[in-house]
Amino acid sequence: MKIKLILVALNLLFTFASCSDRRTVIGVSQCSNDTWRQKVNREIKIGQYKYKNVDVSFCSADNNAKRQVQQIDSLVESNVDLLIVAPSDASTVAPAVERAYKKGIPVILFDRKIDSDSYTTYVGADNVEIGRVMARFIADKLHGKGKVLEIAGLEGSTPVEERHKGFVEVMKRYPNIVTTTVNGDWNVDGARKIMSRCLANDPNINCVFGHNDAEALGAWEAAKAVGKEHDIMFVGIDGLPGERQGIDLVKKGCFAASYIYPTHGEMLVPLAMRILEKQSVPRMNYLHSSLVTVENADIVEMQNNEIASQASSLDAIYANIDNYMKMYRSQKIISWLAYLVVLLLIILAAYNYYVYKTKAKVGRRLRQIADEKVAFFTKASHQLRTPLTLVAGPLQHLISQGHFDEKQQQILDIIQRNVAELEHLTANVLNFQTRVEAVADNTDQIQQSTISDETVSKLVLQDSRRNIVTKNNSDEELDTILIVDDNADIRSYLRSLLSAYYYVIDASDGRNGLRLARESVPDLIVSDVMMPIMNGLEFCSKIKADDVTCHIPVILLTARSNESQRIEGYEHGADAYITKPFNIDLLMTRIESMLANRRKIKLAQSDNSQETVETVDISSADNMFISRFREVAMQHLGDVNLKMDDLCNELRLSRVQVYRKIKALTGNSPSNIIREMRLNRGHYLLCHTDRPISEITYEVGFAVPSYFTTCFKKQYGITPTELRRE
Repeated sequence: MKIKLILVALNLLFTFASCSDRRTVIGVSQCSNDTWRQKVNREIKIGQYKYKNVDVSFCSADNNAKRQVQQIDSLVESNVDLLIVAPSDASTVAPAVERAYKKGIPVILFDRKIDSDSYTTYVGADNVEIGRVMARFIADKLHGKGKVLEIAGLEGSTPVEERHKGFVEVMKRYPNIVTTTVNGDWNVDGARKIMSRCLANDPNINCVFGHNDAEALGAWEAAKAVGKEHDIMFVGIDGLPGERQGIDLVKKGCFAASYIYPTHGEMLVPLAMRILEKQSVPRMNYLHSSLVTVENADIVEMQNNEIASQASSLDAIYANIDNYMKMYRSQKIISWLAYLVVLLLIILAAYNYYVYKTKAKVGRRLRQIADEKVAFFTKASHQLRTPLTLVAGPLQHLISQGHFDEKQQQILDIIQRNVAELEHLTANVLNFQTRVEAVADNTDQIQQSTISDETVSKLVLQDSRRNIVTKNNSDEELDTILIVDDNADIRSYLRSLLSAYYYVIDASDGRNGLRLARESVPDLIVSDVMMPIMNGLEFCSKIKADDVTCHIPVILLTARSNESQRIEGYEHGADAYITKPFNIDLLMTRIESMLANRRKIKLAQSDNSQETVETVDISSADNMFISRFREVAMQHLGDVNLKMDDLCNELRLSRVQVYRKIKALTGNSPSNIIREMRLNRGHYLLCHTDRPISEITYEVGFAVPSYFTTCFKKQYGITPTELRRE
């Protein structure tokens, strides 16, 4: 007990510790790891610092859509709470995002979109507007005429499609500007090769529009290689700080302009937490920015350097905070363990004291109860000896005279055995220890007899089936009564009284009685309440809860006679409650009354009429069973090869159970009911259709028209042909 208490307390401690340190995990899937993406990741970390229980996991696909699909699936399998995805390809990555979204994981699309609506929200720049801004800038610088080379990013990316859309939309207004579009790969080397080829084909290019600064830089390097870097205007998108980045290249005069493509990664974690806290967020979140030109490049660079310096300081501060938090959590766990140890010591001390006091109190009470039991049973045994003597003496004298028939002799033997048992019990009760040993021996005997009862039950069922067949061959089938009592003499006594009027089967306990009731489906059950293995109340409840046996009336016989015990019996489904010692005439009358009531139900069901006596009732469960039987039979009404076993299989009952159940409820056999259903259907079709009689015969399940005619006339007093003539 002490060990269990300690284990429970430790389990509660670690559960509490794990719950208190529950961390939210956000997965970030970037399409690449270029300078712009690295800046976004640094800003996401800054946003993470606002929350103490948030972890962010980063991965990059290096512009490989298939690799990004695998990375997203891996993040989902690791049970992230939310995904931030910058898809490298709108169509290839879409299925992976959809799978995550359908599993209930919120998805934030950042910078790029997918060919699906399966995401929570989008955060990014308005790439169409960026394309328009760049087109207006170029047109203004070229004074409305010239040749422009547009080096787009990887094909399939939504920023590429949207920037090109906005760019072309504005350029259509300038008929003197000729544009050429080629797809690059977002990298310097790829753009350098493209620019070299284009200059070889047409050296008169006036402007290059790169979809990012890396592509614009690659084009500038290719132009420089042939001495045309000053003859061509270069513009790009990103506007990042740093050596050979957009702002630096504008300052040096390599670029005419670079559009600052907004990152704002610091807003992604707060947005994710709002989503996880079930707060409302806009579906589309567009970020706004501006152009970097020679006029404002110094100011923009200064601002970026200041922000970078502050971000670096924040990184150092939060790194120290993380170390402090780890130390705090460790110390917190140690403190809780110390508190727990002290608490366990207090609990164990209190528990030991409680056990000591309880044992002392229980010991005194047990000794008192033992003394009271011995005194009570000793006194009772003395008081029972006188009436037992007065019973045993005359009984022995009566038996010695003889001249009794077999049934009378059987009853006298039962009386003699029970008188001897009472004498034995009253003698043993004088010595309490001897009585305990006797009870233990009796318990072993009961356990041994229980095993044999199961075997006997099977033999009884086999005999009952043979006898039922014999009864069926006679003019009238006797009602079957099941007696359930653990006392063999009671079973024998009741059998001797009832067998002259009914077919009687019996079982020694509730479990065997339940099995026998399901297999034989008797017309009435008489059961004791106090029995081993399964008592009469539980047995009655199971009888009433079983579809096969719920219609069977149950009479409980018991020595429990107060009102609350009677109510308990009725609550468990008993139809009648008779206390011991019972009057045999009362029992016989009650049995006959219940069986007569059941026969009225059968008659009402077989006549299919509403004329029922007020006392006739049928439970909703029985009605449902009959309706289910008719429903299953109706589904196979036209099957001329229909077998009763097929219907029984659909009802999930044996042939005997279906027959006994239907017979008990309606007074008709299942086959008669099916035949009546077929004839009723045939009668309806004859009256309401012009179809040939032979066709109707086969439709309602009769294989031979002549047999249909014979049954029809027997049912309705007229042949099908005569019915049609009327």
